Amino acid sequence: MNNHVLPAGSRRRVISDGPFRGLKGTIRKVDTIPGLEAGEAFCFYLVELEGTHIKEPIWFECDEVELVDCPSSDDERDLAGSLASARDATPFLPSNEH
Repeated sequence: MNNHVLPAGSRRRVISDGPFRGLKGTIRKVDTIPGLEAGEAFCFYLVELEGTHIKEPIWFECDEVELVDCPSSDDERDLAGSLASARDATPFLPSNEH
């Protein structure tokens, strides 16, 4: 269980299986439930998601989200693919100078 609780305003990515997987958002509210063991807490994050038609923030368990600051392997693959596409899409323009 996660005992590191992030504050409101932190950027997160949804990693749980479901329709919101991969979406990023900002924590608007944190609700913690003290754990049964000393020093352990369970929390829920109210996250305002980006890139979705749902305007209301959604609650996620602490295990369903991760920091956005840590790029996932999917992000690295996406970045590499977009860089390759941009390089390949740039046409060679011959010079008009003679």
